[in-house]
Formats: sequence, C-alpha cells, structure tokens
Amino acid sequence: MIKSVIEWGERLFPDFQILFRRGGRITYVNLTATRQVTALAIALFAFLFLGYLGLRFQHFGHVVLSRNHLLADADRERLDLSQEIDALRDTLAEAESRAEAVGEENDRLTAALADSQKRIALLEKERDHAVADARKQFKQRDAERAKALADAQRQIGELDNERSRLQVDRADIQHKLASLQGQLNSRSGNLAQLTQELEKNRDLLRHSDSNQVALQTRIQGLEKDLAQADLGAGKFRSDLASIDKRLTAVNLERERLMARQNQGLDDSASEPAGTADTQVAMLDTHSVADSPARPALRKGASKIEALIASTGLDVSRLLSDVSDSLPARAEGGPFVPLGAATSAGEDSRRHKMLEKLVETLPLGAPLDHYRVESPFGARRDPFNHRHGFHTGIDLSAPYRTHVFSTAPGIVIFAGAEGEWGRLVEIDNGHGIITRYAHLHRVFVVKGQKVPAHYAIGELGSTGRSTGPHVHYEVVVDGTPVDPAKFLGAGDNVIQVGEKQ
Repeated sequence: MIKSVIEWGERLFPDFQILFRRGGRITYVNLTATRQVTALAIALFAFLFLGYLGLRFQHFGHVVLSRNHLLADADRERLDLSQEIDALRDTLAEAESRAEAVGEENDRLTAALADSQKRIALLEKERDHAVADARKQFKQRDAERAKALADAQRQIGELDNERSRLQVDRADIQHKLASLQGQLNSRSGNLAQLTQELEKNRDLLRHSDSNQVALQTRIQGLEKDLAQADLGAGKFRSDLASIDKRLTAVNLERERLMARQNQGLDDSASEPAGTADTQVAMLDTHSVADSPARPALRKGASKIEALIASTGLDVSRLLSDVSDSLPARAEGGPFVPLGAATSAGEDSRRHKMLEKLVETLPLGAPLDHYRVESPFGARRDPFNHRHGFHTGIDLSAPYRTHVFSTAPGIVIFAGAEGEWGRLVEIDNGHGIITRYAHLHRVFVVKGQKVPAHYAIGELGSTGRSTGPHVHYEVVVDGTPVDPAKFLGAGDNVIQVGEKQ
C-alpha cells in the first residue's frame, strides 16, 4: 500500500532540475519529489495563513465598529439615565414634601377624630336623655290621644244629632216651601203676603247658616285638638277622615236642601208677577251666596291663627315677638273707653300681625314639585333595618333640582356635616331652625341673609343616603317637629288668603 502511494507520488511529482547560467558557469538545483511536496506544503500553509490573517483583520474591524456603536449607545443611555435620575430626585423631593403634608394632615385628622369621638360620646348621652324624655312624652301623648279620641267620638255623636236636626229643619223648610208655593199659586197678586213668607224663609236660611257656622267652629276646634295628638297616630287620622266624611255629608245635605229650596223659589218666581220675580230672585241670591261669605270674612283672622296653632307653635308668644318688632306708632288724643265700635280696630291690628307672622314662618315647601318618600316619626332604618325615629321628612325630586328656603332667615351652617352630607341650616327666628340635608351643591354661605323661596342648593344624595332626595327638618326650640304640619298649614293659609 505504502509502496503504491510512493509510486503514485513519484509519478505525480517527478524529479527535475532547474538550471542557472552565470558567467559561463552552469549550476542547477535538483528538485526531488520530496522537495516539491515540501515546497507545495509550505506554499499552501503560507496561503492559508495569509487568508486567516485577512479574515481575522476583517473580523477585528467589524468588532471595533460594533464596539464604537455600543459605546455611542452607552453614552446616550448614560445621558438618559442621568436625566431620569434628576427627574427621580425631583419626584423624591416632592414626595417627601407631600409625606410631610400627609403627616401634618394625619395629625390634624387624628385630633379631629378624637374630638369627634368625644362629641359622639356626648351625643350618645344626649340621645339617651332624649329617648327617656321621648318615652315619657309618648306616654303622656298616648293618654292625650285616648282623651282626644273619646272627645272626637263624643263630637261625632253631637254632629250626628246636629245632622238629624238639620234634616228635620230641611223637612220643615220643604213643608214651608210647599205651603209658600201653594200660596203663590193661589194668591199671585198678593205681593205683601209673598214678601212676608219670603222673609220667614230667609230667617230659616239664616238660622241654617248660623248652624253651619257653629259646625265650622266645632270642626276647627276638633282639627286643633287632632293636630296636637301623637305624631304616629294613624288610627286617630283615620277617625279624623271619618269625621271629615260625615261633615262633608252634612254639608252636601245642606246644599241639597238649599238647592231644592232655590228650585222651589225659582218655580214660584215663574208665576206672572214681575215685581215678585225680582224680589224672589234677589232674596234667593243674598240668602245663598252672601250669607256664607260674611262669616268667612269675619273669621278669617281666627282661621289663620288656628292654622298656625295646628303646627304646635305658641301663637300668643309669636304675636308678642311680632308686636315687639313693629315700629313705634305716633299716637295721642283724649281717652275714650273701649266699646264695640273700637274692637274692630283691634281685630284689624291682630289680623295684620298674623299676616306679618305668616311671612316669617316656614310654611312653604323646599321644592316646587316633590313626592314624600319617608314621613316624620317612627320608621325602619333603610340601612340597618332597625326601628328608629325620623326627625324630618324625605322629599324626592329629579337629581340637582333647586332646593329653596321655606322662610326668610340667616344661614347658620353651610357645608359638609358627616351623615347629613352637604347641609344648610337657616335660623328663621322665633326659636325656629330649618335644615336641608343630602344636597349635591350649596349656593349660600354662613351668615348670609336669605328671603323666602331662595335657591340655597341643589338636591343630591350626599352623606348617609340611598338616592336623590332632600331631608327637610323643622326644629322649634331645639326639638324637631313634623314639617308636614307646616306644609299643610301653609297650603291652608294660602286658601284662606285667596278666599279673603
């Protein structure tokens, strides 16, 4: 095998000589196969080495270029990092200042929390006293309610008797009308007799009107007694509704009686007697239309006074306050003893004082349009579902509806107040304070004077609330009272004023 390889190498690289002539002398170099292989190996090695060096140099250039790019990127990143470090230092300084402010706020809140806890403890004591007083008042009012119910039942009996008597009077009047109709038909020419019978009939109508005035006076007394009963007396209210129905029935019966009487007079007036027609029509008009109006005008002031008293306020004390606030009048002249003719002036002065008093009381509504969601008194709490006492009424309306002051006064609080949310309190004078809670926005500031029906904020649902509404309270001498009485009295006062 080796011999054949050697032979193959000798054939591939045969021996040859390289001749050199120099100065007539000839020299040669004998290149054997071994030398040829060696020279070829050296040349091949040199070629490979040079190629390797070239590749290494090219790779080194790429490495240097890549390193230069990396250095440039590193410089840019270093610059960005230095900028970020500066920004972080500024943020850290701002955070430290905020941390100091938060620490101060935490200290302030801690102090406020301690004060709130003290206030809560004080309020709990006051609540316990108030609950004890309320229980005592409930017992007293239960007894008063029972007495009022007994009086109401007694008065119902009296009203039933009065209705029976009116029915008898109606039958008597109908009988007299029938007699008068016969006399008119038989004696159409006797005007004097017709006038005499009509005068008797008018006296009967006046007597019926006086009975109606007495009934209205009894109704006012009954309504005043019922208004002073217990706040949650549902049964008492149903009894009052029953009384109103019976009174309405009595009034309807009276109107039916008068209508029949008018019809009888009209039929009588249709007889051919011109002068008698005129007198019958005039007599009928004055008897039916004018007689009820005069007592209403005479008793307008007393009605307003009774409506104010129905809210539970002391009318005499309030009138005294109003009288003290009136400017001094320039008066004089000789003394004349008080008589019947001068009592009308006192009534007029008292009526003016009542009108001035009405303008200062919270008899308006805090919303133009509303719905009562939760009334005053005992109720089940909407959050913990436990029985509690609701110190106001909840009136719902569209979100951000304007809330108005119900009477003129001075704002004594305007802002956020715990579970009340955004709250406005107004001192209306006479020991009366009105509160408007859960507002979305407040328009007034503490110390501001506001007139009646002045926009003080927007309806909302801030604080301890389940939805948009305004919690409206009326506090008299430090005790919450039912605002519904003031709203109802306000509506009735407006009606009395329109009638007058």
